[in-house]
Formats: sequence, structure tokens, C-alpha cells
Amino acid sequence: MIGPTKAFIAYRDLSQGHLDFVVIVCHAMPALEADIALPRAKLTYAPDYFKAEKNPKDWISARTADYQDELARSTLITVFSYFEAFVRDILLEMIKYHGGADNFRALSSKRSEHFLQPISSATTSNKRKLQDNPSAAKREKYQKYARLLDKEGFRFPTDLLAKFGARLLLEKAREKGGMRAWEIPHILEDGLLFPLDAKDRALFEDVRNLRNKIAHGRPHKMPLKDALRYASELHTFAAKIERHMIEHFFVIQAV
Repeated sequence: MIGPTKAFIAYRDLSQGHLDFVVIVCHAMPALEADIALPRAKLTYAPDYFKAEKNPKDWISARTADYQDELARSTLITVFSYFEAFVRDILLEMIKYHGGADNFRALSSKRSEHFLQPISSATTSNKRKLQDNPSAAKREKYQKYARLLDKEGFRFPTDLLAKFGARLLLEKAREKGGMRAWEIPHILEDGLLFPLDAKDRALFEDVRNLRNKIAHGRPHKMPLKDALRYASELHTFAAKIERHMIEHFFVIQAV
């Protein structure tokens, strides 16, 4: 059985790395605020990297009050970016698992060729029953012969479009000019047959819209606890995507 994908491990570790940074900041800020409160002209400790004289105590003090808001915004932007990259990376990893883009395309073509192989006379006879001008009055008849064809392994029109779907997925998985963030639900649901429920769809859209507002310079005050909740829920969402991908797409296609 395939273990955790490299895409999920990278997403998990990067997200946790940022959350660890958030914890460190939240530990450091109370100490800094206590230092600011001391009746001294300068802070006790000089900062790393920056020169203390360039950032005097009153300047630091004026910028500590809303640090959680800024931390929340940066957290949301960061974890969503990691999630977006995870979706692309797991697609690329799946394609690589199947031998790379060229081989994946060839597998799809080879498989599709089987769909148009000659069929038996009995199957042809059943197919002819469905080559009719559609009539609501004949619905039960159509369902009867469709079930017979399905049992015989007949490929219906939507099955014949699988090759096109595979090629479209390859285009969306490209690192440059591939999928956009807003397309992720569509790719998951329609391309990968992921059972996207209303809760996960709402989560994705809420976080994406907040990310867009922040990234496009529209100020948005957000409690840090909300950003951390979104980070946790995205992680759960990503884990479900990975389980679905492993179960259905990381399967050696030897035919």
C-alpha cells in the first residue's frame, strides 16, 4: 500500500513550520511588551538582523498592539498557498507515478483504443435499441438495454471522453500556466471524482476569498484563532484529498 505522498508530507511540514513560528512569536511578544513597559529609554535586548538604533523603543511600542492581526493575515495567506501547492503537487506526483506526462498520455490513449474495439453481435443489437431519437415514453426500455450494455462492458459516450479528460488534467497540472486557485474545487470534483461536500467547498471559498482580500490590499481584521482554525481545517481537507488520490489514482495501470 502506498504510504503518505511526498506532496502531503511537504504540505504538512511547511504548514507546521509556519504554525511553529506563530507559537514562537506568541511566546516572544509578551516578553517584548513587558520590556517596553520598563522605565528605560532602550529595550533590554537588541534584535536579530536589524539595528536597534533604526527602530527605537517608541516605534516598536506603537506596532505591538495589533501584532496578532498581522500574524493572522500572514498565517492565512501562507497556509492557503501551501494548500494550493499541495493540490498541484499531488497531481504531479500521480502523473510521475504513472511514468511522467508522456507515458500518462500514452496510457490514456492506449486505454481509449480498447473502448472502440469491435463488439459482439449481441452487444451491437442491444446498442441499436439505444440509437433512437430520444423519447420520454421509452425511458424504461432505454434503461433496460443500458443496463445490459453496462454488464457487457460497453463504453458509453461519456466514457469515451476519458482521454480528453486525462489530457486536460495534464494541462492543469503544469507548474506554469496550469490551474488557478479558483479551479481547485472543479478539478477535485469533476476531474478526480472527489466527493466534495458543502462544508469543504465553503471552507475553500471562505479561505480563498479572505486570501484575495488580504493579498489585494483590502485590510481585513482577523482574530488569530480564526486563522489557526482555518489552518487546521485545511489540513483535514488535504488529508481527505490525499486518501482519495491514493485509493483511486495511485494504482499501477498495466493494461
